[in-house]
Amino acid sequence: MKKILAVGFGGMAGSLLRAAVFQFVGAGMGLWLVNIVGSFFIGIAAARLVKCSAETRLFVSTGLIGSFTSFSAFSADWFRLLDSSLLAGLIYACGMTAASIAAAAFGLLAGRKGAVE
Repeated sequence: MKKILAVGFGGMAGSLLRAAVFQFVGAGMGLWLVNIVGSFFIGIAAARLVKCSAETRLFVSTGLIGSFTSFSAFSADWFRLLDSSLLAGLIYACGMTAASIAAAAFGLLAGRKGAVE
């Protein structure tokens, strides 16, 4: 039950943060921002939370960061672009995917560099 609550409370916080970003910068740019920033922080979390409790890892990774980012909104935008232009859709999908993977890799490196053993 503690694990479910950890995900739930983290998810509530993450989705509220995403809504705030969308409200502040708009949904289009906001989606890029939350997915890239979220990917960076999931990399840091992967490096830094290894020794933390399962509840802490679930709160941060699955709950907070998982709900902060939005794969479903990315997919919806992608399909909308594909309807208007195959090339635009492919560029969008490749760009978002590459940027998110790179951000996660940089986050992992940053998390490992900052880790105190």
